[in-house]
Amino acid sequence: MVIKGKFLGKLLAGGMLLFVSHLFAQSNNWEHPHWENQYVIQENKMPARATSFSYREVDAAVEMDRDQAEVKFLNGDWKFNFTPDSKNRSIDFVRTEFDASGWDDIKVPSCWEMQGYGTPIYTNDVYPFTPNAPFIDRTNPVGSYIKEFTLPADWTDQQVIIHFGGVSSAFYCWLNGEYVGYSQGSRLPSEFDLSKHLKQGNNKLAVQVIRWSDGSYLEDQDHWRMSGIHREVFLMAQPKVHINDFFVRTPLTDNYTKALLQVRPEIVARGVSYDGWHLEVELLDAANNSVLEKAMRAPVKNIINEWYPPRDNVYFALMEAEVNNPRLWSAEDPYLYKTVFKLLNDKDELVEVRSTKIGFKEYAHTSEGVFTVNGEPVKLIGVNRHDHSDTGGKTVTREEMKKDIELMKQFNINALRAAHYPNDPYVYELCDEYGLYVMDEANIETHGIGGKLSNDITWNPAFMDRVIRMVERSKNHASIFSWSLGNESGCGPNHASAAGWIKDYDPTRLVHYEGAQGQPMHPDYIPTNSPKWGTNYYRTMANPTDPLYVDMISRMYPSLEQLTTLLNNDYIKRPVVMCEYAHAMGNSLGNLKEYWDIVYDHPKAAGGFIWDWIDQGIRAEDEDGTVFWKYGGDFGDVPNLGNFCINGIINSDRSVKPQLEECKYVFQPIVFTGVDLQKGIVEVKSRMNFVSTGDYYFRWSVAEEGKELRNGRLDDLIIAPGESQTITLPLNKVKIKEGKEYWLRISMHHKQATLYSEAGFEVAKQQFLLHGAKEKAAVDFSGAKGLSYTENETTVQVKGKNFEMSWDKSTGQMMDYTYQGTTYIEKGPMANFWRSQTDNDTRGWKSHTAAAFWKDFAKLSPEVQLEVDQSNPSYLNLKVTQSYTEDLQINTIYKIDNKAQVQVTFDVAMSEDMSMPLRIGSQMEVNDDLQNMKFYGKGPWENYIDRAFAAEVDVYSGKVDDFVFHYVRPQESSNRTGVRWLQLTANNGKGILIKGMQPLSTSVWPWTMQNLTDARHINALEKAPYLTVNIDLIQVGVGGADTWSNKSKPIEQYRIKPGNHSYSYSIRPVK
Repeated sequence: MVIKGKFLGKLLAGGMLLFVSHLFAQSNNWEHPHWENQYVIQENKMPARATSFSYREVDAAVEMDRDQAEVKFLNGDWKFNFTPDSKNRSIDFVRTEFDASGWDDIKVPSCWEMQGYGTPIYTNDVYPFTPNAPFIDRTNPVGSYIKEFTLPADWTDQQVIIHFGGVSSAFYCWLNGEYVGYSQGSRLPSEFDLSKHLKQGNNKLAVQVIRWSDGSYLEDQDHWRMSGIHREVFLMAQPKVHINDFFVRTPLTDNYTKALLQVRPEIVARGVSYDGWHLEVELLDAANNSVLEKAMRAPVKNIINEWYPPRDNVYFALMEAEVNNPRLWSAEDPYLYKTVFKLLNDKDELVEVRSTKIGFKEYAHTSEGVFTVNGEPVKLIGVNRHDHSDTGGKTVTREEMKKDIELMKQFNINALRAAHYPNDPYVYELCDEYGLYVMDEANIETHGIGGKLSNDITWNPAFMDRVIRMVERSKNHASIFSWSLGNESGCGPNHASAAGWIKDYDPTRLVHYEGAQGQPMHPDYIPTNSPKWGTNYYRTMANPTDPLYVDMISRMYPSLEQLTTLLNNDYIKRPVVMCEYAHAMGNSLGNLKEYWDIVYDHPKAAGGFIWDWIDQGIRAEDEDGTVFWKYGGDFGDVPNLGNFCINGIINSDRSVKPQLEECKYVFQPIVFTGVDLQKGIVEVKSRMNFVSTGDYYFRWSVAEEGKELRNGRLDDLIIAPGESQTITLPLNKVKIKEGKEYWLRISMHHKQATLYSEAGFEVAKQQFLLHGAKEKAAVDFSGAKGLSYTENETTVQVKGKNFEMSWDKSTGQMMDYTYQGTTYIEKGPMANFWRSQTDNDTRGWKSHTAAAFWKDFAKLSPEVQLEVDQSNPSYLNLKVTQSYTEDLQINTIYKIDNKAQVQVTFDVAMSEDMSMPLRIGSQMEVNDDLQNMKFYGKGPWENYIDRAFAAEVDVYSGKVDDFVFHYVRPQESSNRTGVRWLQLTANNGKGILIKGMQPLSTSVWPWTMQNLTDARHINALEKAPYLTVNIDLIQVGVGGADTWSNKSKPIEQYRIKPGNHSYSYSIRPVK
């Protein structure tokens, strides 16, 4: 369980940081500007505090509508001037008389690169400048801003604070020509006291933002590097005696049936007597009813003049009350209370009100490493979320934030890692309200220089500042279960000191940091300079466990085998979490289910966070009006890592990708298992930890090859958390026809609308094959009568009454299939063993090298032999033998009857010593008029053999384009597995039907495979004069561990073994 430390007050922590900064400053000669000096983190910036607003009316505070608070938003148009080089920057614009009428207008918040100034840069670990900390050895752009405002009339005689939600990466602030302060740290608020600089009437605010600073060395995350005032700016007014901050804890007791409401407020008095003043704290339930018999009340003087003991430490709570039977907060039941803080003067008159939402919860782990919430074992089903908007860059609107959280809930995701920096406060509010477990992460990453700065004491104040400010701002959010010390910054005493502060200040959350690995004092530790280190680490991913200052054993991108080894490591007694896994770049996220089979099975596996949530593409439009998305290098940005930022499970515009559908199924909170399907017996098991199925109903149906025959609904199936029930469905009335397939589908739905879904929303599902069709010949041949066969030096031709087909004798390829005067197949089927490279293929296991033979297969010229056999009265038999090497021969057998029905059999004789092909299949060029597509197989979304658990066998229809999925960088796409038949028709209803003698893997593209391979963006895909139709026996999986090593190769069961393969399908006209 979490070890609870002593409480260290905020003032003590802040004082320590200031003392250390001051100590370092004495040894520095200050020859460099603030933004190239690690000793200068800020000037005049106010201490961090929890997010809250000052109200003057209780009702407004209870409603928590910030528009009713003492707030003036400065979002909107500002005057802006861009200076490409900081050497040419000027601060003349701060003067009150400066005329900025010639400057541009810019929206705030925004990133100036998205407004046409400077260059957005996408890079991963390579710094955008030559590393020489703390100096910036690169041209450093500067943006200067001016905003004029008038102070509200009733704000006189109050303290007025300006709040910058996020500025990248460092900035100075002036008001009315007077210097206000300096700040750095791009992802946390900066607040300054403007009171002494304000004047009646018009006020002139001037801000100068420096793109790169010494703080940028701590911000080397894998994302777009953009600049400017990218989060909200507003003014806040608060009385001279005001509630400045508060920290609320809710320790649970008596087997989680009771709780203490503990409050540690901070009140600030600015030169005003507070004798006789009091603070009252009320607790309200979700209906705004009082929970406590009477409000907690404390004299302000006792709060301001708190006594600290000379030994041990001060008790956390300055105000405390017991709460009986609180409704506990969890991601499944995110019940929130409100704490309302009322500041009363010596006449008991209301001076100020503040409020916050809280949840009664406990985060911990057992002595055996099981992660628990409120005492129950919980799996973290998470994603890594970057701030990204395809139109705003790092500036994300509140609507986009809300869309993110709604989608996560809709697709059974229950956890979010703030990768790799604190998010906007609104994200945490949404997570509290909707129910997501949050790993908040400090804005610290030094990937490009490893752990250098973590081991440099001169950088300790910067590390501490970022961690402390993160915790202080978000400490009251129920959703936050963990504070993460940052990402990929090595390991050293600066991380250890930050962890120590957190453990003392907030022992109610778990400390996380993936970089904290190895225990040097452990007898089984292997030094990192030992030849054994690499081999041992690759096998075990542990050395042999992690430093004690982290509460979770965190790893990135383990293989399935590595994860299993890690979970079985007896040295590890802490929860194991994959802070990043399933690198979802391009067409990826294969074998997700296999990861979660392990996680669900092992108590010590806490879960993981997919990398990552959203494709970080930037929306663009070409001269023809075609929309596409740009990535690294498309802006001339140097350095860049190309499309390595395109690895989300939702698209850049927040539309759903097929990968997200797979997530929803793998993560669903209900498991359906067939016990005796013929009798309709199904087990229903709940994976939920806190709520029953009482708020859900179940639906079942039986379909015959796409036609629903029977259905029913179960409204009263109540399954307790973690329990299961066996149900019997009335399937005895379903009449089974031999030769047909029958499918049982069962699903769970919301009875009522929720914050993120309508009533009836489907949460979980399962499809079962009730009865499979017995194998039979794909074609019922009608005879060979009337067929003619001719050949010349170059061509073989077969004709029937109303159709004809021809073959090229030199290549063995079918040249056409024409029926009633219309050529439906213009070329093919041609043997195909390759695919347009996915990102995992080319960046990861490098199939273009590992399977180079198959890449170049289409360039080979085989020895060809054609044989025609007319001895069978049912069909004409044409056999094409293509001999490529001693190791590879392909026999294609065409059986043709007089009704234009063709059975195609591919027999591939392949040596087992050959490299792995990427598919066993054939490709055809089909008449472009056949744009109406219908198939019976797994769908409706794209699926591959290692990412097909969510897809369902059914009949789907639409236009060809409806079944095409676009990846930002074009690559293999739009496949469907388990296809029984595929029909393509023109608008007149005529076309072809392709039917497999076994399930097929198919795709239809409006472009060529070569075009798909060569294109770097969607707008480079050119509509071909024909459709490319792939009819495969099998295609290898897409893989899903990472995108840079051999782990990206599909796992064993989703590979193709070199050797002999055979499959058949038929082609017939649709009249």
